[in-house]
Amino acid sequence: MTMITYQESDHSRFRPSSFASFIRPALRLTLRLRDEWQRRQTEKMLEGLPAEIRKDIGWPTTNAAPRR
Repeated sequence: MTMITYQESDHSRFRPSSFASFIRPALRLTLRLRDEWQRRQTEKMLEGLPAEIRKDIGWPTTNAAPRR
């Protein structure tokens, strides 16, 4: 009877592939861009509300002078 054993290096099992090292930063950038787009859309929606509602929810007015 013949016994066959396989030895695996621990380093090769946990090393990220070149594809994973490329896709991770691209995914982070994509998610950040999506979040920024959603924030701009929300701000546009809030700015489109009547002034009384914006005041009630604490949204700053657009005609307020900046404080120094």
